[in-house]
Amino acid sequence: MKSLFSILILSSFLLMPNQVALAKDKKSKKEKRMEQFTETKKLVDSKQFIFVPDRAFPQGGRSIDLTTNYGFVKIMDSETEGDMPFFGRGFSVPYGGGEGIKFDKTSIENEEIEINEKKMRLTYSFEARGDNDTYRISMDISYGGSTSVSVTSNNRSHISYNGSISKIEEDKKKD
Repeated sequence: MKSLFSILILSSFLLMPNQVALAKDKKSKKEKRMEQFTETKKLVDSKQFIFVPDRAFPQGGRSIDLTTNYGFVKIMDSETEGDMPFFGRGFSVPYGGGEGIKFDKTSIENEEIEINEKKMRLTYSFEARGDNDTYRISMDISYGGSTSVSVTSNNRSHISYNGSISKIEEDKKKD
């Protein structure tokens, strides 16, 4: 009986450091998320980032995989550029559907940034003018850079995209 009791006590001491290690892992996981959130905030504050979608969610339809249908929205200080595929209903668009959601280097208007420290989320929204349309773009950005983008247009139905933001890579040209 004494040997069984001593084995139980000894095993509890051996398992205790593992419980302490698990507590440290939980803490470090939260710290890692906070570090990622800080990096994401810096990226958004720099206003030098690009959103690349991997999935589209048209209004009233199924989601569409965009891995072979490239699109982007670039934020460059006070300018933006975007070219995103559009799936949905057009109300007043050129014959054939036009070019999707497209705006070439245009100024950012009505820009708003909201930071939710508790949920570790950012909301970045602005307006951009294309050739024939005005787009209201709202980006809901998580701590790690995963982003959900909502696009509202004057001439098209609402559409959403999922993807991620990242730093704009400079074009490296060979001399």
